[in-house]
Parts: sequence; C-alpha cells; structure tokens
Amino acid sequence: MESLLNPELLRTFCAVVEAGELKKAAATLFRSQAAVSMQIKRLEQQLDVRLLERSNQGIALTDAGRTLLGYAGQILRLNNATLVALSQRQLTGRINFGIPTDYAQDFLTVFMPILMQDLPQLEARICCDRSRNLRQLVGRGELDLAIVAGEDDVHDELMLWSENLIWCAPKGISLEDREMLPVALYEDNCIVRDRCAADLKRTGIPYIKVFGSPVLENIAAAIRAGLAVSLLPESLVQPALMRALPATFIRSTATLNMNMICSPVADQATFERLAECLRRAGSKLKHRGF
Repeated sequence: MESLLNPELLRTFCAVVEAGELKKAAATLFRSQAAVSMQIKRLEQQLDVRLLERSNQGIALTDAGRTLLGYAGQILRLNNATLVALSQRQLTGRINFGIPTDYAQDFLTVFMPILMQDLPQLEARICCDRSRNLRQLVGRGELDLAIVAGEDDVHDELMLWSENLIWCAPKGISLEDREMLPVALYEDNCIVRDRCAADLKRTGIPYIKVFGSPVLENIAAAIRAGLAVSLLPESLVQPALMRALPATFIRSTATLNMNMICSPVADQATFERLAECLRRAGSKLKHRGF
C-alpha cells in the first residue's frame, strides 16, 4: 500500500458520497462519469479495500468507506488550510455575490463570518434573489458568483452542499387525519415549490391551501403555528416544534442541492477559495435540523 493518499482522489471520493451517485458527482467535479469511476477504482486499489457498493439506486458506503470518509474530510481541510496559510496571494477587491432569498439570513450569520475570517481583504457586494433569477444575472455578467438551488436539467455547476427535503407537520397535532390536508404552499418560481406540487400530485392526497407565501421561513412559521403541513429543507426544520410526516402518508425522495456558479470571466482562484469557504458554512447549516 502506498504511504501517501492523493488529495484529488479523496476529493472525488467525498464528492461521490455527498452526491449519492457517480453521475451527479461527475457534474460537480466537471469530469466525465468514467473518469470519476476510474478515480474511485484507483483509490480502492491503493487502499486494497472496497469503498463503495454500487446499485441501480445509487451508491452505499462499505465499512471501510465510512472509516475513510471521516479521515478524508480532515485531510482535505488540513490541506486547504495549509495552502491558504502559505499562499503569497491575498484575494482582494470587490466581488458581486448572489444568494437565494431564503438563505439571506443564514448567509449573514453563518457564511459571512467564515468569508471575513478566511478572505478579509475581499469586499463583498451581496444581491438576494431567487435562484432562477440569479442564474440570469450571472449569465449577463451582472454578478460574479452566486449560490443557486440545483435543477435536474442543469449539470455544469459546482455542488457546495445538499439538504434533504422533508414533509413536516406541527408537533402534537395530527393534521393528516383531516378530510382535506391543510397545506402551506410556496408562491414563487422556485424548485422547492415544484417539488412540493409534484409530491402532492403523485400521492393524490386531497388537500386545501390554507397559507401561501414566497418566503420559506413564513412557510415554516405556518407549520410551527399548527396551521398547515408543507415541504421544507432540513435546515429549516425545528425538531422541538415540528415532526416529519409518516413516510407511508407522504414523503419526498428529492434532495435540494445548493450549487455555486460563476461568470465566465470570474477569477478561477477566487471561485475555488470561495467554494471551499461556502462548503464549510453549508456543512454547519444543514445539520441544524433533523
């Protein structure tokens, strides 16, 4: 067994685990699926263990894979910290940054402290809008970078983190026992609204819209108040006040991938440094809920 692990292979392994399948990981890494599969094979050959079990449903970690995942994250974080500490180039100047409306407060309280610590000389100008609008602004060059919710038909974006989408109800109230399920629905052009509508249509559950808002936090508030059920990203779920609806009643198998995109003329070094900061922030954010 070789004594040194290749960080590039570890990064690919972590991306595959996070994405849940080779195809999605390949898109986030800007590589072909065959190249990603070959890198996983090389890592398995180096360690002389099987790390992943592949099936039609995706991938699953072996015991050895779970062990490596814990160490791989530590190795990559230390590697990146070393490069930052020894880098002679400090990123400076102004950057026009786009963030989804529903992540604005999280960006200010979770993301910004990390950006200010790691990139203190970078001056951020922040724009809040829907992901689909942010893509257009980046495409027109009005924004340098943006965090956006992933779309099924878009495959050239860098994934930062992913969140489960969970059907939630208020704790202690059985709204699902009612003749018409009271639902809080999103009133904007966003991917969560699309997933919510698709789940309701698929299950065929009779429902009535009792609350509508273009803001996800307002939807969460309607659930907390005992007014309705709805679909939420896991970072908005509050286990003390909410419960997941039984999977036998309604469930979502979808995940919400939060990706990073950049203008074609954006500096690649800035893009990569920001992506690393935002991945760390996203990891903190997604573990606040269930």
